[in-house]
Amino acid sequence: MDYKTEARELVCNLRQRMGPSPYDIAWMARLRAPDGSPRWPDLIDWLLDNQHSDGSWGGEIVYYHERIICTLTALIALRQNGFSRYAQDSIKRAEQYVWRHLHLLSRDPFELVGFELLLPTLLLEAQSAGLDVPSHTCGYGEIQTAKLRLIPPDLLYSPRVSTIHSLEFLGHSVDRERLRQSLGANGSLGNSPATTAYYLLHNPSDERALAYLESIRQHDQHVIYLYPFHIFELVWVLKNLMFSGRPLTEFAGPSVWSDLRSNLSPTGIGLDPTFGITDGDITSVTAQLLIAGGYGFDPQILARFEDPRTRVFRTYDYERNPSVGTNVHALEALHMMPDYPNRREIQEQILVTLLDKQVYELFWIDKWHASPYYATTHAVVALLAEGHYLEHAYQPAIDWLLHTQNDDGSWGYFQVGTVEETAYALTALLRYSQRHSVDRTILQRGAAYLARFHDGQESLYPELWIGKDLYVPYDVVRSAVLSALILYEDTLGCIA
Repeated sequence: MDYKTEARELVCNLRQRMGPSPYDIAWMARLRAPDGSPRWPDLIDWLLDNQHSDGSWGGEIVYYHERIICTLTALIALRQNGFSRYAQDSIKRAEQYVWRHLHLLSRDPFELVGFELLLPTLLLEAQSAGLDVPSHTCGYGEIQTAKLRLIPPDLLYSPRVSTIHSLEFLGHSVDRERLRQSLGANGSLGNSPATTAYYLLHNPSDERALAYLESIRQHDQHVIYLYPFHIFELVWVLKNLMFSGRPLTEFAGPSVWSDLRSNLSPTGIGLDPTFGITDGDITSVTAQLLIAGGYGFDPQILARFEDPRTRVFRTYDYERNPSVGTNVHALEALHMMPDYPNRREIQEQILVTLLDKQVYELFWIDKWHASPYYATTHAVVALLAEGHYLEHAYQPAIDWLLHTQNDDGSWGYFQVGTVEETAYALTALLRYSQRHSVDRTILQRGAAYLARFHDGQESLYPELWIGKDLYVPYDVVRSAVLSALILYEDTLGCIA
């Protein structure tokens, strides 16, 4: 089967698959049955079986924000529901990990979703449970206060504000009635298993929330970070396939376009019809997709996410840090929307912002993905489309990509090459090579590496996407790999 056929079949068979989430598993492991025993004892077993040798929990990549937040949640779950000697030994090793690594948070490229809200609360909960953890928060207590000042108090529990996805930060200070009123029609809070588990700790008899968590367990045979996320998966798979340079209609049939159009509202589109919050990043990419597919897009929908003061784009209301990726994707959408009000002025402001956000004047990092290869590739492709006058902006990033390939042909920011990051780096260099000379050996080695691992071996996809912990949407990653391979063959021919 050729790569284009594989891509078409992928689009037709998206199933919202992710790897297991230690953070969400730990929250669900805290729940108890009516008789007082752990409701899901197998989740306690999962925690004990999946603790890293250094005492932490988290994904394959060492990302200190994730390791700390997952370890704290696992510690609390084991303290409450782990009754074996093995669990007590596990707790001791985890306590040591937190003490030895909390101060290393500054080494990560970016913090996690809601981290500034969650860390102070989890540390207090752990201390209240008698666990030996630090009392200091590395400054996140002050950041939590600053974040909360951005959100009107009457909107704190609103299912239309992104804090709904992290309401467990309220700890014991929650207003149970307001919490109960916030539960979504699908039985979740913010499509988050962790937040819904928190809800059940305060409303243990709510069958709607319990049914939602049971559906999570049945969906993918393990607990994932986010569910459902249908629109997010579809939009990002198609966005990756756009990088191939082929018409999207080769990969997506009429039902796909109908799906996107029916879920687009005058205020934008969100990660799933059940989520209730529109998203500036997904809306920007959806604009690109619909226009590329031959459909129209109302500029006023995108304008909803433009900050009137800074003239750049936000992902969600009340966010502290603008997203590089969201603004790259808005820039691409504006490129396709000549009737957008004050388009040139807004484009120039985004470009100024992107240049300001370039790290070491080499690459970009986005708040939604741990690897700079993700943000850098998206930025390079967008800047290439803007024209030669921006060569000074993307050329340093190209040089960085050319000089950071590993001996086996892969790329990877965290001391090991990964399939996903290789797909991004190869995509950027191939798009650049369509206008400039590039050493073909570098491209050939990257493509050969991807060809060896292109067939969806999920164990080769480490968690790199930023949520409340790191996660991996399997089919989104697979679409990036297939797109890079299609682009390579269309540019340079069959892979040797």
